[in-house]
Amino acid sequence: MSDSVLYLIGILIMVFGIAISIGLHEFGHLIPAKKFGVRVPNWAIGFGPKLFSRRIGETEYSFRLIPLGGFITLIGMYPPEKPGKERKNRPFANMISAAREAHSEHVQPGDENRMFYQLPAYKRIIVMFGGPLVNLLLGLMMISSALVFVGQPQRVNEIASVIECVDQMVDSSANCGQNPKWTPAYLAGLEAGDRIIQVNGQTLSRTEEFFNGTVDTSNSTYSLLVERSGKQVAISISPAIAALPYAGADGKVAVDAEGNYLLRDRGYLGVQWATDRVPVGLDTAFNASLGMAAQTMGFIVQFPAAVYDSVSSLFDGSHRAGDSAISIVGIGQIAGQANADQSATFADRLYLNLMLLGSLNLALFAFNMIPLPPLDGGHIAGGIYEYLKRGAYRLAGRPDPGSVDTALMAPVSGIMFILLLLAGVAMILVDLLNPVGL
Repeated sequence: MSDSVLYLIGILIMVFGIAISIGLHEFGHLIPAKKFGVRVPNWAIGFGPKLFSRRIGETEYSFRLIPLGGFITLIGMYPPEKPGKERKNRPFANMISAAREAHSEHVQPGDENRMFYQLPAYKRIIVMFGGPLVNLLLGLMMISSALVFVGQPQRVNEIASVIECVDQMVDSSANCGQNPKWTPAYLAGLEAGDRIIQVNGQTLSRTEEFFNGTVDTSNSTYSLLVERSGKQVAISISPAIAALPYAGADGKVAVDAEGNYLLRDRGYLGVQWATDRVPVGLDTAFNASLGMAAQTMGFIVQFPAAVYDSVSSLFDGSHRAGDSAISIVGIGQIAGQANADQSATFADRLYLNLMLLGSLNLALFAFNMIPLPPLDGGHIAGGIYEYLKRGAYRLAGRPDPGSVDTALMAPVSGIMFILLLLAGVAMILVDLLNPVGL
């Protein structure tokens, strides 16, 4: 297939995967809501005009024109104004009133006891947590599946190529010239494709390192058993020491102000190791996916600063970091580039798409858990606050204050919606004008 077709396929995979993730998120709200008796008139992926809709029971399921999210409609999302608490002169009174009446057109005879606000706080929390929980489980499942069934790229004990002389250790295009200093691997007769299966009589696992490149003044000699073209070959090799490039604290090759490699004495063999996809155990994969979830939660705290840094890159001409904030457009670009790489195997593409969609679901979980409306975390925080308030009143011997009036947070919800919209538009522009490269 052509690069453009593969690029488009990568984008479509992301669009389809995001749509499924959003739809399942909304089912995470819908199923417990229905279980608790709340009527749910609408379930939708996207916003704006309907492209397709179908009514099943009392719920209309639809796909809409603008694929930037999804929603369900719960009747009675906010409680009515408490008698005697009406304040027409309250700041944002119209906005609060509009929030109470937002779904009133869906209320029908017989719905009097099917309102969301009538549920106990713990049930409201379950309904609102259902959506993010689905994204968390999807993210953990996709990332774990990528690691267990496809495998992550990892260095293995197979030789991709043998470097002949020390000059080529510094500059791969260098000519060995006259009187070269041959590498230990070249002198020992190692060849590309050799797989190290034993070291000093001990069987070596596929990814186990037997030489770490540290300076070794003991002149150790390793007895290797090598598998070559189906046969086993015994080889002895003694590492040598030379001034070679090294990795800095950031994991990149250390360079000076002019971009030249910095050198220091290191032990070396003179081989380039092959990489392959190595599946890991389920426990290792699950722990890794949990670690990614924790990192994502931490990134959400830094999200405003990350958006600012990304937008700043448009004006200072700097390249964006690979871990910078990114929009759905940027995710589609990365998927398109990766799928269009003609050197990538099916396993490479499958791994990347699973990791991207898994990471996106973890981001949806973390983002929705922000304890501010209109996000799910804002409603969850309201339920928790209600428990704490009622508990405090009980301890103080005061009458039950009743449900918390979350409609009063409608102004915050409106401000958050505007900020999130602006951040989303800004990140889309950044991704179009200064995209993150692979």
